[in-house]
Amino acid sequence: MKKILLLISQGVEILEVSPFIDIFGWNMIVGKKNTSVTTISIHDIIYCTWNLKIFPEINLKKESINLDEFDALIIPGGFGKANFFSDMKDKNFQNIIHHFNEKNKIIIGICTGVIPLCEAGVLKNRRATTYLLDNERYFSQLKKYGAIPVKEEVVEDKNIITCSAPKNALETAFLLLKRWTGEENCNIVKKNMGF
Repeated sequence: MKKILLLISQGVEILEVSPFIDIFGWNMIVGKKNTSVTTISIHDIIYCTWNLKIFPEINLKKESINLDEFDALIIPGGFGKANFFSDMKDKNFQNIIHHFNEKNKIIIGICTGVIPLCEAGVLKNRRATTYLLDNERYFSQLKKYGAIPVKEEVVEDKNIITCSAPKNALETAFLLLKRWTGEENCNIVKKNMGF
């Protein structure tokens, strides 16, 4: 069983969360049934950027978790005006990022969800991308934190995968499913999801 930890912050963009929930959920129904996703935060309720609420399974402020049980960390992005970056500076979040990186486990940062990786220092001297639009405001931060900026939608550097926009969450979720379960299984899941 491959286990994903989905680290969710206030102000998260739901399109960057849902592909991992849906794709790996579908794998448990029509695929190899060998993946699970656990949502985690520092709140009981997450208020998403666009008015939806998420009730994470684990609140780090109230419960502990064995990070060694998980194989991948996913960090969806969000909007600063909705407090996304405040949560991602939390010590609990930073400790999770460091743990996964030190264990050389897969970390996926989506859109502005790459910036917390910068702040944690795990992208120093590593190739990465982030949100490419909006006058490159976020993209320019990569260099500031010592990353090697790459103007591509999806960038892999060792155990870290970074991507530039909400649409890439779907792409990286399928990439991870294919890597873990094989191309044939990934195609079965895609077909059953209507792709």
